[in-house]
Amino acid sequence: MRHENSSKTLLALFCQCFILSMFTFGGGSTIIALLQKQFVEKLKWIDETEMLEMITLAQSSPGATSVNTAMLIGYSIFGVPGAFVSAIATALPPLIIIVVITFFYDLIIESDLAANALRGVRACAAALVFSVSLKLLINLLKKKDYFLIAIWICALLAGVVFKVNALIIVLIGLVVGILHVIVVTGTGKKVQQ
Repeated sequence: MRHENSSKTLLALFCQCFILSMFTFGGGSTIIALLQKQFVEKLKWIDETEMLEMITLAQSSPGATSVNTAMLIGYSIFGVPGAFVSAIATALPPLIIIVVITFFYDLIIESDLAANALRGVRACAAALVFSVSLKLLINLLKKKDYFLIAIWICALLAGVVFKVNALIIVLIGLVVGILHVIVVTGTGKKVQQ
């Protein structure tokens, strides 16, 4: 838990998460790319390695990946209050937007303009998801972590080529990661990079 920088306040955390969530379309993986850009690259509130660990943990946990990731960022900076604030800030915009959409659902569903706008959003979301995946791979290549690079390649092939369910891929990665740590360290403690 770090909050030595005076610009790091719970209100600033709330605003950052709320604004990112409000303007993010395309699902949890899309906001993860934006959270990383904002909190690692721009604000420098957390480092890239910590962010990548948070992404992994968030994607391996039940619930919305965007909220899970934001909660971990908030917790890392401000502890439990930060986790709570970032979770609320990340969940509020989609809740507000979906309530508004339900009132205008019939108009939206029949609109060619809305359909084409959503097609454009899907294309951008796919690019952002790819960007996060590529950043994870680049980080592994920099660390020369060939074991995790092999897992990354296997998971990619399993999902893209063999159409294995994402939950199964994550669970297999979890088991393989645990077994790897036990074999390498003999204790189950974290492998030092």
